[in-house]
Amino acid sequence: MTTMKNILLGALSSAVLLAGCSKDQLPQASFDLFQVETVTATAGDGTATVSWTAQAEKPRPLDYYVSWTPDDAQIEGGDATVEAGQHALTVEGLTNGCTYTFAVQARYAGGLSMKVTAFATPKSTRIAASNFKAMAGDGRVFLSWVAPETSLDYSYRLVVSSASDDDRTLTVDSGETSCLVEGLTNDRAYTFALTCVYAHGDSETLTAAATPGLIDPFVATPTSSADLASLRQFELCSFEYNPAYFVRGTVASVHWDFGDGGSSDEEIPLYAFAKTGTWTVTLTVTYEDQSTESATREITVSGLAWSTFPNAGYQKASQIAFTPDGQTLYTISQTDKKLIAVNAITGQTRWSYTTDAATYGAGPSVGTDGTVYFGTEDDGGSFYAVSSTGSLRWKKSLGAKVQAAPAVTSDGVVYALANDGRLYAFDAASGDERWSAVQSGVGGGVVVDADGTVYIGTSTGIWAYSADGQLKWSSKTAYAVTERGGSLALHDGALYAVLKASSKGCVAVSTSDGSELWHYETTNGDCYHPAVDGEGTVYFCEKNGYLYAVKRDGSLKWEDKSATSYIYSGFALDEAGTAYISQYVSPFSLLAFDASGNRSEYTAIGSQTMSPVTIGPDQRLYYGKNGEFGAIGLPHPAATSGWPMRGGNAQGSNSLK
Repeated sequence: MTTMKNILLGALSSAVLLAGCSKDQLPQASFDLFQVETVTATAGDGTATVSWTAQAEKPRPLDYYVSWTPDDAQIEGGDATVEAGQHALTVEGLTNGCTYTFAVQARYAGGLSMKVTAFATPKSTRIAASNFKAMAGDGRVFLSWVAPETSLDYSYRLVVSSASDDDRTLTVDSGETSCLVEGLTNDRAYTFALTCVYAHGDSETLTAAATPGLIDPFVATPTSSADLASLRQFELCSFEYNPAYFVRGTVASVHWDFGDGGSSDEEIPLYAFAKTGTWTVTLTVTYEDQSTESATREITVSGLAWSTFPNAGYQKASQIAFTPDGQTLYTISQTDKKLIAVNAITGQTRWSYTTDAATYGAGPSVGTDGTVYFGTEDDGGSFYAVSSTGSLRWKKSLGAKVQAAPAVTSDGVVYALANDGRLYAFDAASGDERWSAVQSGVGGGVVVDADGTVYIGTSTGIWAYSADGQLKWSSKTAYAVTERGGSLALHDGALYAVLKASSKGCVAVSTSDGSELWHYETTNGDCYHPAVDGEGTVYFCEKNGYLYAVKRDGSLKWEDKSATSYIYSGFALDEAGTAYISQYVSPFSLLAFDASGNRSEYTAIGSQTMSPVTIGPDQRLYYGKNGEFGAIGLPHPAATSGWPMRGGNAQGSNSLK
């Protein structure tokens, strides 16, 4: 039997008849019966209102059958029958955060019509505070938090408890975001519970603990490690002064000296130590009367925690990309049809997102907020935006396979190129289409210049569009830009495109009018993934294993033809002018080329690799291979000028804007 829910009619106060038979006993839906016209579902706090319209000038049904199914198998759904004159239903008792599919069917004497569906995800309006912290002092504890984002009226309930004392309950006004709790006993553990109290109920309760008497001048909190003793190299750590320690007056400003050459004047800075060792962090506070007080703590930083990530599938033409803060990396397994987010500090999986089709080159590209964008090779051309926490933000169908990596700008626009030559501009946050344009050919790449100009390359040519979708120019030559991945790069007024075997090599065109600056012809293989240094030299590989460095004027700087077997990788450049690339076949090495083109084996990696390499924010070279991916330290960080790796940067944004 289906489970009954507490439901309310969303129109007139007519009776709702709960279904008393199982869905298996309901008549089969028939194409000969008249389904409803449209269905909408509006989410509330533990509720959803479903409304629908009947088809005009169609026979009136006997009633409507409404059902709701959660996307979590552990949560129960339900159903209801609504009188024919009503066209809305409010369902209560739903689980917040769970997405429900609501289906409406018109019932006639002959049975049920086809289903028409809508989706809604109820969310609590009883928003909790966040970032609740407790800092101990001498007989007191300073509490701080971030207020909830809500327009509703509320207050705070603060409960102070310990094993030895009765609970103390305090009421704090909604305008406050901190509280000093005094009269506590030193060396006694206290728990503090903070709840937002709304007229329609309480929020989730946050807890923090502290023991007065154990006084630190400031709190250092790693973002990934379990505690400060486990802090790792390149791991972000937040620093916050303890108001219960600095009590000589009102603090006007702070200055942090991290002991390794870094400093900050932010009140709560985020800082990562680039080197291992023990560092003396000095905090100096300035009071309103201009007097100062300083305190120090020693912070020990351990080395990197991992070098190999197993069971990652096979990354094909898709590089590893990072969030802007360098704490999370993304990789896409073509074989497992999965996007994987990994903690870059600990090497542990944060989450994974599985798709219906494979990604072969079309991403990942990462936005400023950590959202990752990528496409798949299904015929419908699915294009995804997945949040930094692993939830789907939005999804679009581009109508054809997506093999080119997208571009995402810092001002919130995502550009995606499908294999029918159609370019889409989407709002990065909402997924709303801003504009689209149609050319032809299989998608090879899309990049964005600093002024917002968008360039695309396909198997039939190169085009430039303004940020509002106006065509600026078309290449006079029908260059066959290589499909899959990132086949374009930008630097200092030149657009570089690597080409298929039919067009040979690499071409540089002017970004102002598309005129050809030079065309360096190679032998007879497809070329892949250009990288450009600060002097305008472009580095690329040919499928037959040949490697090239071509100067800004189109002359050859160096070439390496010592390998004659397939290579599908792409270069990454460090600030010292070294170019790194991985081999597809035996001896399966990471190769390093100095500025003169002298070749050396940097390290052996042991198996096939079909993805461009990336230099991460942690000064390591990342490479994907068949079944796993790895990272190895470098003597120098990534180059900061030019287009130093696939996607232009460690985020793979394909954008200079």
